[in-house]
Amino acid sequence: MHRAMAVVAAVGITLLGTTGAAIASQAGASPPGVQPHSSVIRTGSVSRFNAGASHSPTVERLLAGTAATAPRAASARAAGVAAAASTVQGIDVSSGQHPGGAAIDWDAVANAGYKFAFIKAAEGSYYVNPYYATDQAEAQAAGMLVAPYEFAIPNYSGGTLQADYALNHAQYGPDGQMLAPVLDIEYDPYAGSDGTPSGSFCYGLSQAQMVAWIGAFTTEIHRRTGQSPVIYTTAQWWDTCTGDSTVFSSDPLWIAAPGTAPPALPAAWSDWTYWQYSSSASLSGVPTNFDVSHLSSTALELAAPASQSDQTARSASLGVRSLYGETTAPTYSASGLPTGLQIDPSGGAVSGTLPASAASFPVSITATAGAQSATQSFSWYVHSRVHLAAMGRLTGSVGAPIRLRARATDGLSGCTLRFSARGLPRGLTISECGIISGWPTKRSSGTAVVQVSDSSTQDSFRWRVGNANGSGPAGQIKLNRAGKCLADRSATDIAIETCSRAASERWTIAADGTVRVGGRCLAAKSSKTTASGALELMSCSKDGQRWQLGSNAVLKNLGSGRCLADSGTRNGTRAVAAVCQATPNSTGSASTPSASQQWTLPAGPLTSAIAGDCASSLKGSSQPAGAVTLRRCKRSVQQNWTIQPDGAISSAGRCLATASGGTAPGTQVRLENCVRGAASQVWQLSGGPISLQLLLPAAGLCLADPGDSAKAGTELVIGPCVAGDGGISWRVS
Repeated sequence: MHRAMAVVAAVGITLLGTTGAAIASQAGASPPGVQPHSSVIRTGSVSRFNAGASHSPTVERLLAGTAATAPRAASARAAGVAAAASTVQGIDVSSGQHPGGAAIDWDAVANAGYKFAFIKAAEGSYYVNPYYATDQAEAQAAGMLVAPYEFAIPNYSGGTLQADYALNHAQYGPDGQMLAPVLDIEYDPYAGSDGTPSGSFCYGLSQAQMVAWIGAFTTEIHRRTGQSPVIYTTAQWWDTCTGDSTVFSSDPLWIAAPGTAPPALPAAWSDWTYWQYSSSASLSGVPTNFDVSHLSSTALELAAPASQSDQTARSASLGVRSLYGETTAPTYSASGLPTGLQIDPSGGAVSGTLPASAASFPVSITATAGAQSATQSFSWYVHSRVHLAAMGRLTGSVGAPIRLRARATDGLSGCTLRFSARGLPRGLTISECGIISGWPTKRSSGTAVVQVSDSSTQDSFRWRVGNANGSGPAGQIKLNRAGKCLADRSATDIAIETCSRAASERWTIAADGTVRVGGRCLAAKSSKTTASGALELMSCSKDGQRWQLGSNAVLKNLGSGRCLADSGTRNGTRAVAAVCQATPNSTGSASTPSASQQWTLPAGPLTSAIAGDCASSLKGSSQPAGAVTLRRCKRSVQQNWTIQPDGAISSAGRCLATASGGTAPGTQVRLENCVRGAASQVWQLSGGPISLQLLLPAAGLCLADPGDSAKAGTELVIGPCVAGDGGISWRVS
């Protein structure tokens, strides 16, 4: 597989945040002749009718007139098919191939002769294909090679963010049957409703902006996977929207073009790797018609094996999978194999007996067919008997971050073993390297088990998670209407009053998300109607008491899914739990919650998932003015932060921003003078129920502790929004 190009020079791009895009002129309507899919969702006021589809309506109509040819042996080429197209074909599916939840019979697909499957994993950074995981597992079980693809929405969020979003939700990793991830970049299905003119292709971005966006996506894919992503597009779209850019010529091309004649190509590519030629294929094992593609007759793709970990002196084996066209079957060679292992040149199978001493081996396997070759590298860890240290008894509390390492020795240094666990408290996960981290979300007491991957070594231990102690930032909860605050008038009368220093307006935001006053917790009574539900104060041990702060300072009840709201502006007007509402702004480019549902909570810490650390404005003498650093949590004034209704995050009257307005990964964050609406100062909150990511939409990146450092004084930056990364996980008040 080719390596990624150098990072494209940054171009300033104004991107819509995760609250959505412009007002739909025909909300919910699909283009004429296109059947809506079941996965219709809304982002703000835009109806994303195409989320469940494989590709845009424009491409699907383009390909619909070409009949599909069934896969057949190399000696029986279909008449009229271009010589550049091999007889190897693959299928392309999304949730649209699962009407009413119907399943795909992947054994039938493989038995029909299809060798590879492209499966839609995500669209933008708002939709995940609910059938992806099942389709991937079953296609691989049927012997097919699989790749996930991301349907890009470049005017919604940044390329880096969408790359991370797709990889996170596809749980992409080398396993010997995965091909490189795919970027599906093509016609805007939502033109005319997302703030761009009807009939436009390019999501409202200039050619330079589009090239920069694609560069951010491809660079992030290569950084995280070592693979260059395949680019799916049409020659017309590429010419119109990138100016026929040649920047990505080293990335494999998946071209969409109808017919049997060789497809027209963008200027960057002299050849294609995959050619999607029809959307009209059918098979009894697939509930609907589906898209099909040829593999190039000169293509050679090698699936990346996962790193191997085995005990000394034992027999070992590893199969290698490749995808190739009508060239001679590839031969295989390897370098760096553990002593005692050999590779079969004709089939690629590695087998033999591992050495008697522990050691690490950097392995490379190469497949060669004619003039084509492909190489994949991985590590093979040969370890001695594993000894897992006892974990003992562990305790914690809801909302208090946990980060500890399960320790094992195996004669090797570094992360060479794969850990797994069962029975961990809810909200905690274990990494392959044995780091247990997260935020407990529920009181519990039980037994957890940690196990090391390729041996029977395991440890059982008790882990008790107690309730939060009720302490936290305390003060007024201010409505986004001048001078009004939430007040406790009685246990069943929570109202809006003029802000004062009264004890009835002093609320505490506890670590578990409860909102407390006078030792009791704010709760929302359930309501099955569209009417607003009443609020009440209850003993802090009942359900329906946890709240989550979201973007634009909306406070949502996690039990009812409703938002804290006022029902009028006069003193004594009751506060309620109402259906969360948002209205488009004056330009139609985003949605903003109603002012009656926006609240400013008491200033409090930004607590990191790196246990015990908080974001701080305290800096060292050698650090630049306004530096934001990681420090031990001390409830100091330098660690007091306020989430503002306009998306700003402020401390001591200054706002969190990127240095010089930068949008590149690794850009440091600063406290700067607040400028309302400045792109470098508008943050969005995503995730939950306790752990949140602080996303800067202008960059598509998140507030990050680089390298998950626990060193005091580490300067915070913006970085990739990678799921499970403790360095981008925060709890806010």
